[in-house]
Amino acid sequence: MDTKSLIHEARRAVSAASYCPKKLTAIHTGVSAGVGLLAALFTYLLSTAGGNAVGLGGIGTQAALETAQSVLQLATSILLPFWSLGFVAAAIHMARWQQATPHTLLEGFRRWAPALRMMILQGVIYFAITFATIQLGSFLYMMTPFAAPLNALLQQMADAGTVDTTALMQLLLELDPQELMTIFWTMLPFLAVPTLVVLLPVYYRMRLAQYLLMDQPRAGALISVLLSFRLMKKHCFQLFLLDLRFWWFYALEVLVQLLCYGDLLLPLMGVELGVNGLLASLLFYALALVCQVGLYVWRKPQIFTTYALFYEALLPKEQSAAQ
Repeated sequence: MDTKSLIHEARRAVSAASYCPKKLTAIHTGVSAGVGLLAALFTYLLSTAGGNAVGLGGIGTQAALETAQSVLQLATSILLPFWSLGFVAAAIHMARWQQATPHTLLEGFRRWAPALRMMILQGVIYFAITFATIQLGSFLYMMTPFAAPLNALLQQMADAGTVDTTALMQLLLELDPQELMTIFWTMLPFLAVPTLVVLLPVYYRMRLAQYLLMDQPRAGALISVLLSFRLMKKHCFQLFLLDLRFWWFYALEVLVQLLCYGDLLLPLMGVELGVNGLLASLLFYALALVCQVGLYVWRKPQIFTTYALFYEALLPKEQSAAQ
């Protein structure tokens, strides 16, 4: 599978779309950014109201803002994953030269039940792998000479008859910071390497599950995950190479995310901000959202359509022709 040809075909499909892909992306990303900005604004207003709360009226205003903030955060965490799946459905439509409209963006909500089950299933798989590999890494670490300082603490606890997690954490916090960092950095490879070695292949094997769920109405969560494992067999490295083709896009995403912390990073570089900390945080967050919308409108349709074409290329020929 030639990644260059996929990117070229995605560019052609996006250019030929009847409904402007950039407008579609602006709607999708704008809604997500608007919700995030509204949540940040509530946080700012809540902090301001908390500082000015005087009497029952001030307390009532603060309580109302806290309730609104909690409801918005809950709604965001519940609804945005389904909203994100809608763009996957739109990308599949564009990859097949079919019309994708704002109505298509609601596809994730129309399939909310199997989508929710798929998210829970994938979360359980990732958690189980991470837990098992961290346990394995911890065991391997304790068998090496690097664990001598930690073993000394455990022996100290055993001698005192207080072998529990709370006591261990207390002893770790009482250590010299340099010694504590030494334990952390020597332990990190034993925890991270086994996790990545196992988790990354599983992640790539499950990458097409959301495309299958959005594309095949009769496929449930488990079937979508299993089919993704089957389709991605011997193709994980190809998808990895396709990811590398878009390294610049993911690098720009990271830079955009760093903008959120501009109020913390600029003072470290000697740049003084002329506004208070909370307002500066809100302004940088808003700037990051604007940049994210611009980045996504610029390139997200083509990139997501490329991944949809990758999915399309792996489908059995007769099934792909029937779509």
